[in-house]
Amino acid sequence: MGIDRVRWGIVATGNISTSFTKDLAVLDDAVVTAVASRSQGSADRFGEQFGIEHRYDDYRRLIESGTVDVLYIGTPHPQHYGIARMALQAGIAVLCEKPVTLTAKQAADLVAVAHESKTLFAEAMWMRTNPVVQAMFADLAKGVIGEPMQALADFGFHRPQLPPRLLDRELGGGVLMDGGIYPMTFAYMALGRPEEVKAVGSLNEDGVDLSVAMSWRYASGAVAGLTCGLRSHHPFNASVSGPDGSLLLPGGFHHPEYYVRQTASGDERVEVPMHGAGYHYEAAEVMRSFRAGQVECPALPHAATVEILELLDETRRQIGVSYPGDDEYLGG
Repeated sequence: MGIDRVRWGIVATGNISTSFTKDLAVLDDAVVTAVASRSQGSADRFGEQFGIEHRYDDYRRLIESGTVDVLYIGTPHPQHYGIARMALQAGIAVLCEKPVTLTAKQAADLVAVAHESKTLFAEAMWMRTNPVVQAMFADLAKGVIGEPMQALADFGFHRPQLPPRLLDRELGGGVLMDGGIYPMTFAYMALGRPEEVKAVGSLNEDGVDLSVAMSWRYASGAVAGLTCGLRSHHPFNASVSGPDGSLLLPGGFHHPEYYVRQTASGDERVEVPMHGAGYHYEAAEVMRSFRAGQVECPALPHAATVEILELLDETRRQIGVSYPGDDEYLGG
């Protein structure tokens, strides 16, 4: 496409957008040209911090400004769908924070719009682009542990004061959407889509999920055990096992610094070169696909985005978690 530097627009100015924008500075061929927030003051402060020229208090104005090639969306979950759809229809590529939408039906619609408008769309599941994770799954594919038969993954933490967003049902709060999506993605990467899903959960008085445990079963006989929670400090690790051993991602498995091969010959710690905070890897993948004129980023596949949201839909049905707008999308 002959583009020297890819122009990024940032939607929302919270913690995740700040981390992402800091990491974009690692990439010489990326430049942030615009930011939008709900308030002009927030947009101006973010713009000053990162030297961003164009600043808006309205997402639509950014999309219509002609100043960006790719939009990064870091808003609360319920806002993702409308903003992403508007950008894709305008021919602006989208990297949207996970989960891209609150339901699989919404995600499938965004994929359809991306194809109709021939515009790149990707979910910001940064774990998929982490070099350590990619190296570990390359080992799995080579058959280092034989056929994978079990995946375990855990994501959880406790703080006396949780961010209000995490406990707000109107904002898609709860542990599943923010945390559970990581163990689910790990198991999906390791074993594929399960044939059967069983889930239990503990909800607060507002119907927000605080702890969830999931069991997945596969036609091969493989199983997965996945947990997530906001009530205790978790080990935060993940593993996939086969007849010849295990591959283990240590605590903080969604952005690990190494992995461990556990085989009959002993444990081997595998180091993989890393730099930056880790968000620039997904940005680089998006820019590579954008320059190639692709609608889909190979490292962030559409099918996985939609199917994991289908699994989230089913898990929510089983534990009784609902969000505003579910009736329209889940047939409730």
